[in-house]
Amino acid sequence: MTTAIAALVLALAAADAQTHHPARLPEDPAKGAAATAQWRAHMAAEERERKLHYDRDRMKDHRAVLRFLVATRARYERATSKAAVTAIRARLPPAIETVRRRIARIDHWRVNSNLLGDYDVMLAALADAYPAARISFLDGDRAPLLALRADFDRRQKAINDWLAEAAESEDE
Repeated sequence: MTTAIAALVLALAAADAQTHHPARLPEDPAKGAAATAQWRAHMAAEERERKLHYDRDRMKDHRAVLRFLVATRARYERATSKAAVTAIRARLPPAIETVRRRIARIDHWRVNSNLLGDYDVMLAALADAYPAARISFLDGDRAPLLALRADFDRRQKAINDWLAEAAESEDE
């Protein structure tokens, strides 16, 4: 008896599916692609806004990291001898470790802030490439330091622009 009831239920469901659902409307591929692109743009804008708010809430830590990067670079730039550059480089590892802990406090999982990649590159440069380029500069080879200066300036401007935009961002 239960098999008969089950068969009847299945038959009724099949009949209902055929009678109550009209045929699918044809899709317009161009409109579908436009709608998908519009949705992706919307989601990208939402993600950007989320990251701006995230960094705005951690502005104090971002400012401290940026101050360290700028001040360390300035110390290298003021160094007028190989010994002075070497001394700055020798004192740098504990300070870099402190800054890395602050960066971890900003974004432990490294998925919420757009600035961490620039911070990493700048810290690595200050630890190795910048002192070597400064020493080369003092020895007369200007090209490596000029390239690092340009990269540092570009990254610093991008960081400052992002933090300014984050500071001006509004909650929803």
